[in-house]
Amino acid sequence: MSRHAGARAVEVRPRVLVFLFGTLEFDGRVQRLLEVLSLLGGDLSLVDVAPSNPVNATNASGVARASVPLAQGSGTVGRHIRFLAAALREALRIRPDIVVGANFFTAATAWLAARLTGARLIYDAYELIIPGDVPMSRRDRFWYRLERWVVPRADRIIAANEERARLMSEHYGLTKLPVVMRNIPPEREPAWTEGEVLQVFPTLTRRSPGEKLVLYQGYVSLSRGLSRFVEAFHHLPEEYRLVVAGDGPDLERLKAAAEPLAAAGRFTALGAVPHRVMSSVTRLADIGIITYPFQGLNNVYCAPNKIFEYAQAGVPVVTTDQPPLRRIVDNYGIGVCVTEADGPEAIAAAIHTVAQRGRESFAAALKRFCSEHQWQAEAKRVAEELRGALVSR
Repeated sequence: MSRHAGARAVEVRPRVLVFLFGTLEFDGRVQRLLEVLSLLGGDLSLVDVAPSNPVNATNASGVARASVPLAQGSGTVGRHIRFLAAALREALRIRPDIVVGANFFTAATAWLAARLTGARLIYDAYELIIPGDVPMSRRDRFWYRLERWVVPRADRIIAANEERARLMSEHYGLTKLPVVMRNIPPEREPAWTEGEVLQVFPTLTRRSPGEKLVLYQGYVSLSRGLSRFVEAFHHLPEEYRLVVAGDGPDLERLKAAAEPLAAAGRFTALGAVPHRVMSSVTRLADIGIITYPFQGLNNVYCAPNKIFEYAQAGVPVVTTDQPPLRRIVDNYGIGVCVTEADGPEAIAAAIHTVAQRGRESFAAALKRFCSEHQWQAEAKRVAEELRGALVSR
């Protein structure tokens, strides 16, 4: 039952309103969350932030969408206030049966909307912001305090993996574990052929038949330990090349650090790659890299979708050994982990070990991992758990 006053029984065909302080086109997790919520059989509405470039806007099938235009130069507080006002107006107009806060920016907004309309409340705690081993900034403390108020009052909490669910349950004293919705992307056919990828990204053409392409895809931040992997290539044979697909605040600094490798044709930065074609690029790699910092609970108990994306493309991995990553890599044998203490030479040895084995030797393990982690099955399970808690029978 709801822990907030005034919650009513949910209709058989519920009206569901989702709040996202972000833009749907750039948030794969919320896209998947909407798919889960659609399985409840109701009417879906979404309030999100309008894309800064209208060209990027797409139609969300089956979702009534109200996007809030928020000018980038209007100040952080002002942006949040305008979003809150728009979200509450939409809630009072729709009178939803279920309100969903899709990230910690919208936890309090969703709670307030649920109070005003008597709706049930779901909170997707995608980011882990409870206090840990790293001092919290003023910003993080503010959002944590709001989350601390909301979580015990929500009807259902969603977490991104088992470790996060346990940590939240212990920290907030929950009587029931959060529902786990892992970041498993839907498996799709490649959008482009290999030839089409090479036509758009000719730098991915192998310099020789034996060249090994080692791919990092995602957010480019040196805080994730990318420098260690750049340095590792100085301890690898010349046929190894590091490819970085993604953008971020430290892309130029990373390129500068890798300049000696780039001069030798052993480093390639593709920049941002459209999400719909990323899997086509990934399939060209021999090894995929996943690296996270070892400080902060959100990093230590990371829940990346990259490990699923690499596996779906048939690419073994070299990852840092945070507990969720170590559990997957060891249980399924889909790559090698490196530790916080490992230097560039040890990382180079791990990359070389995976490359020498070859993609083919990992094929069976990767296939088993993918078969046991399918988005369709995950979506159905999560929807059933939510239905059991929220929908009257």
